[in-house]
Amino acid sequence: MITIKVKQNIFINVPAKEIFAYISNFENMVDWSSTIITVRKISSGAVEMGATVRSTIRFLGKWLDITFEIVEYEPGRYLTIKSVSGIAPFLFCYQFEPVEDGGTTISQKAVIHLPEGILEMKAPVITSAVRRQIEYDLQTLKDMLEA
Repeated sequence: MITIKVKQNIFINVPAKEIFAYISNFENMVDWSSTIITVRKISSGAVEMGATVRSTIRFLGKWLDITFEIVEYEPGRYLTIKSVSGIAPFLFCYQFEPVEDGGTTISQKAVIHLPEGILEMKAPVITSAVRRQIEYDLQTLKDMLEA
């Protein structure tokens, strides 16, 4: 088993509640996350703890179907999703820290447990790709929300 842990931060000059509202509308992920091909909420009711989301992603040349569950949900502060089906256990945590001038620092942490050989690459290559992907996606999110 390969365990990948990546954390990235970015400042976005938009209030935390607005960023949270945009990110927690999971259908928006296809606009700012370059790995997401499709995404839709599959559980009934509001977006809150316990809600489930189904997505198809493309990462390192592989198409993967993953179902996520929201395991932490505090509007404007925290959003954490974990995989409940798919290639491997994933955990993505978003933390929103308001700053005095009205902007927000977002921290995104990813923890991924991949079975050996699943992507036919060594752990450092996969870790580097995940790090670049998260950095690129957060920059895209920043560009979109500040426009």
